[in-house]
Amino acid sequence: MFSGVVRDRMEVAGDMAWSLRPVQEVLGRGDVLFGNFEFPVSVARRAEPGCKPERVSPPGIGRALRDAGFHVVNFANNHLYDFGAEGVECTLRDMADGGPACVGVGRDAAEARRPVVIDTPSGKRIGFLAYATAHMAVDTAHEHVGCFPHIPTVQADVAALRPSVNAVIVSCHTGAQFNPYPAPETRELARAAIQAGASVFLGHHPHVPQGYERIDHGIAVYSLGTFVASSCHEETRRTFFVRIALDGGRVASHEIVPCYIGDDGRTVVADGDLGRSISAEIERLADDIAHGRSDDLHFDIARSRMGSQYVATWLREFRRGGPGVILRKLRNLRPYHATLVARMLGIKK
Repeated sequence: MFSGVVRDRMEVAGDMAWSLRPVQEVLGRGDVLFGNFEFPVSVARRAEPGCKPERVSPPGIGRALRDAGFHVVNFANNHLYDFGAEGVECTLRDMADGGPACVGVGRDAAEARRPVVIDTPSGKRIGFLAYATAHMAVDTAHEHVGCFPHIPTVQADVAALRPSVNAVIVSCHTGAQFNPYPAPETRELARAAIQAGASVFLGHHPHVPQGYERIDHGIAVYSLGTFVASSCHEETRRTFFVRIALDGGRVASHEIVPCYIGDDGRTVVADGDLGRSISAEIERLADDIAHGRSDDLHFDIARSRMGSQYVATWLREFRRGGPGVILRKLRNLRPYHATLVARMLGIKK
């Protein structure tokens, strides 16, 4: 999230990748580098009603990301339309002008499903697919949209792409913000994608690290946390990236690399006691997943935040778009939401 104080400091330094410089060398050790790009680029900087005008990325960030080593970024997320069609078009142009490949957004869902394929220096072909569950990302009233990750859709996309690449990576912007446990529906989606032939499932949106899960030949990393931000709570400052080694379509190994966002907005590799603490927390979360505890823990936390997160979000979007927005959100309700309401009422399956 290259906005606010981070954006200001980048501009003062004359270095658009300023916040990433301390980790650039370690990030660059892989053949392919992926990340989620959260806030749109906008020249006009006219935020949509209800959106925060400071949540905007500066023009030129695409080239800076490519210079920092990124090959692919996801753009299908809940901030996609914060600056309207102008923001989406600016972002896509910025990425196309010497930046990383941009996956997950199109003029319609079919175009948003199109994969990005990266040829590595070693001659491997890695395919990326991206989806989003956020209402604002899949609203067909917009000129650009993401694709909702219906399991049959994701399975079909993975199966179609797999024969032409060495490995498929599935990215999905989904989950409950600031909840350290993945939603059961996210785990179901990850398992379906990997069983269809994907090697890796990468989640983002919660803004805090979640655990990971080895599934058959692949791995699901449920939330990549927050990696660049101008203002963070301690829980979001403690972050990581994951280094994954592939042997054909099989995950040969993975490594969690703990990181920390400092007071100055720069991200550094966390060493010593801090690094061990962050790594241990992620391993504890992974253990909760492996031993079947994470689903209940997810709903316990989501239920406790029902008013502060879900109700507040709906009220904000009502003020932003009126009754029509709420009607569209109601049409997008899923079994997950029914389970959440049931848990809130003390009903447990």
